[in-house]
Amino acid sequence: MKIESKRFGMLEVMEDCILLLNGGLLGFSHMTRFVLVDDQEDPNLPLKWLISVDDPEYGFLVTDPGIFFKDYVFDLSEDDRREIGASTEDDITVISMLTIPADPRRITANLRGPLVFNNRTMTGKQIILENTGYATKHYIFIQTADTEAATVAKASAAVPAAKIVGAGDTTNTDVKTHA
Repeated sequence: MKIESKRFGMLEVMEDCILLLNGGLLGFSHMTRFVLVDDQEDPNLPLKWLISVDDPEYGFLVTDPGIFFKDYVFDLSEDDRREIGASTEDDITVISMLTIPADPRRITANLRGPLVFNNRTMTGKQIILENTGYATKHYIFIQTADTEAATVAKASAAVPAAKIVGAGDTTNTDVKTHA
């Protein structure tokens, strides 16, 4: 399948690489099919674009949160696990959406609303973590104090956007499933 976008150019996407996101993204529920794209110039960067197949002009910068937040862990509910068809923790991949302000050193990750995918079925969903210390904006390069994560939401109001960048080896996040 070929998708074309002014922003990302012509992309050739294999059908089995399309991620189906149940319910879409918050604020973008009409977009349910996505593809992860690496940077053409440096595929070793730990960032990727999540590009909408439904509307290819939309792309969201994402990363494996485990690369930047070694202690990022959360429980995946039985309902969420069942909805994406995950049998084991090994079936699950977690990515976080990023926000890019004018100063790229202040990029933040949304740890409160991760995207959780089943690697086998390519099905996933965005979940909202309740009763955690995670916020929608955690600095990925500036991690000096817990209070910064709590106040970063006031520091940047930018939406996810930047040039295409890619990901190499990832560590991914520890997710505990409840069977």
